[in-house]
Amino acid sequence: MQDLTLIVPFYRNCAMLAEQVRNWNFYPESIRIILVDDGSPEEALPIVMEHATPETLARLEVYRINQDIPWNRGGARNLGAKRCNTTWMLHIDIDHILPPHCAEILALWHSAPVRWYRFPRYRRGKADETRLKDAIPESQDYGHIHPHVDSYLCTRDMYWKAGGYNEDFSGCLGGGSPFLKYLEQVGGKPYLMPADIFLEVYTRSTIADASDHTLSRDKTAFTLRKLKLKGQFKGHNPIRFTWNKVL
Repeated sequence: MQDLTLIVPFYRNCAMLAEQVRNWNFYPESIRIILVDDGSPEEALPIVMEHATPETLARLEVYRINQDIPWNRGGARNLGAKRCNTTWMLHIDIDHILPPHCAEILALWHSAPVRWYRFPRYRRGKADETRLKDAIPESQDYGHIHPHVDSYLCTRDMYWKAGGYNEDFSGCLGGGSPFLKYLEQVGGKPYLMPADIFLEVYTRSTIADASDHTLSRDKTAFTLRKLKLKGQFKGHNPIRFTWNKVL
C-alpha cells in the first residue's frame, strides 16, 4: 500500500506525541503523515521538531486549528482528510500507535477495492479509567483487546461519501459514532486487518498523558444535540474553523 497517509489529531498529549514521533522515525518512507493540532494550549510543532528526524519531517505535514474547541477531534480529522492527497487514509487517535514493524508490513500490503478496515489491538500498560472495559485483567501490562471503533483504514473517497465527521457535535464527546454509521452505509461492515498489522493503545500508567484527561467525558450534551438534529446526523459544511499549516 504505497499510497497511504496516517492522520493523527493532537490535543494536550505532549508525551504521547513524542512517543508517536519516535515511532514515525522508523516508518517506511512511502507512508505520509498528517498531524493536526486541535488548538492545543501546548502546541504540537515544538514537540515534533524536538523528536523528528529530517527524514520524518520530509514526509510530515503539521496543521494547527486556531480555536481551542473542546472535543473537536472530528473537525481535526476532517481537516486532515481535506489535506490528504493519497488514496488511502489511516485515522488513529493520539494514544494509538502503529508499531514500525506493522507499518513496514502495511506499506507492502494490498487491499481489495471498496473496503475499509479496523485493526487488531493490544493494550500497552495497566488499565486506567478509560480501559476498565477491556477483556484482560486491569493489572496486565500487555494484552489483546477489542478493535477500536474509531481507528480505521479507508479511502479518501469513501470518507467523504460518508460526509466526514459532523461538526455539529464538536464541543462534546460522542461525535464519532454517527460518522461511523454512515461509513458502514458507504462501505459495508469493516473488515479486520491481518493479525500481523495491529495497533497498540497506550494507557496513562505507561505514558501519563496518553489519553484525553482535561476534557469532560459526560455525554449529556451529545444526547441533547442528537435530539435537536432529529436524525440529520450526516456531516455537512466541514472545517468550520480557521487553521494554519505550520510545517
